[in-house]
Amino acid sequence: MEKTLPLISVIVPVYKVEPYLRRCIDSIRNQTYTNLEIILVDDGSPDNCGRICDKYAQKDKRILVIHQENGGLSAARNSGLDRCSGAYIGFVDSDDCIHPEMYERLYKDICTYHTRLAFCHPNMCYNSIPEIDDKLSTECKDKEFVILKSMTENIWWSAWTKLYERSLFETIRYPEGKTNEDYAITMYIYDMCDKIAINYNKLYNYCIRENSICTSPLNLRKFDQIDNTLEVMQYMEQNHPAWKPAAEFVFITTLLKLLGMSIENTEKQYIPKKQEIFYLIKCYYSSAIHNPYILFKQKIMLTSARISPLCFKLTFRLYSIIQKMKR
Repeated sequence: MEKTLPLISVIVPVYKVEPYLRRCIDSIRNQTYTNLEIILVDDGSPDNCGRICDKYAQKDKRILVIHQENGGLSAARNSGLDRCSGAYIGFVDSDDCIHPEMYERLYKDICTYHTRLAFCHPNMCYNSIPEIDDKLSTECKDKEFVILKSMTENIWWSAWTKLYERSLFETIRYPEGKTNEDYAITMYIYDMCDKIAINYNKLYNYCIRENSICTSPLNLRKFDQIDNTLEVMQYMEQNHPAWKPAAEFVFITTLLKLLGMSIENTEKQYIPKKQEIFYLIKCYYSSAIHNPYILFKQKIMLTSARISPLCFKLTFRLYSIIQKMKR
């Protein structure tokens, strides 16, 4: 008798993605791994997304639809986590889509390497979904390798692309009311695993569009990254001191990026945020200036910010001019 494969719950937060939603749901329904629970969380979407979800549920018994008031991406994911039944869990953003074999391959990787977590690489898509080489290798690495590479190369920290053993979310939920919440939660989950399977195939199509969280212009939500990266740095300092410099690199890089984005902006709403960044730079300057992960040009920016906001503004302008001349 053929062994029944474990149930995988795929959680899809849905909000204002009507042009992309059908493509997303179809890509999940068409997975070669068929024992799925597909949880569509309509996060108070004002368009037709909720009705589209309901229609899909009528024709596919694997689909469960949750309708709720708008609470943001984390609240939608948490609602799915609270209702899911699977032995394994995956997340797909509703404006993205996935390779037909994504979950079959990730489950195979988990079984092959006896891990609690496996992930693939994203395929960055703009106007169309390009053909990819999907015959690349898979390997298993310890959590130190994965955590350090995630922090120092700014990769592998998103919630999607992954297949999680359900137990990893027993005591963890995404922080609600914040953006860029993936980073801290992913680091904590990595730390709960002894080893992690890495599938180098690009099986998750991350579809970049205007007005998404990642591509939107400067707004107050982007400053949530400060708390997220500071929290991880403090966690590493307490639990894994040797990994703290890598986490500090992420934190300092975030401060400088946000300061560069906002330094020329004169809107009053950003003044307290910029003041906070200058304060944090002064607090962590002595440590950051000796951090081997932090680049020389970043240390110049840090030093100018420590001197004064005007000094940073002039340094940033000069750096921007040099960058334009190199193009």
